[in-house]
Amino acid sequence: MTINGFRLGAPDIAYIGAGVTVKGAIVVPDAIIVDGVVEGDVTAQSIRIGPSGAIKGNVISTDVDVSGTLADKADIKEFLLVRASGRVEGHVNCGDVQVERGAVLAGGIFSVYSAAADVRPVNDNTPRTAQSPMELAPSSEHRPKIDAAE
Repeated sequence: MTINGFRLGAPDIAYIGAGVTVKGAIVVPDAIIVDGVVEGDVTAQSIRIGPSGAIKGNVISTDVDVSGTLADKADIKEFLLVRASGRVEGHVNCGDVQVERGAVLAGGIFSVYSAAADVRPVNDNTPRTAQSPMELAPSSEHRPKIDAAE
């Protein structure tokens, strides 16, 4: 039997079925498919969260495909895909990100396009402060000097 392209029963793959809740940390060498609920930290090479699935905890992975809910903090080395039915809440650092129309993003998503690039916020949800007119005016060094004798 295969689910999301993964063969169940294969070594190094874990499956959390719909209706199942797991509390605690999970470490999987290859892939984990979550159609139930995981309340705790998850570390795996690849993570697939199905439409009825949820992970509430810290996530460390190379790539994550979210159709359900990913909540708390995630460090994703290469690729985050948030499908139309997906919801991401919390703070996410990822290599590259793709978001389908209809997906919900609540929190900070930081994307790095290559290992050498600096982390930069895509949306850090901080309000922008208005600058005062004095900060917008050019400094006296750049203003033209007016001589009254001319």
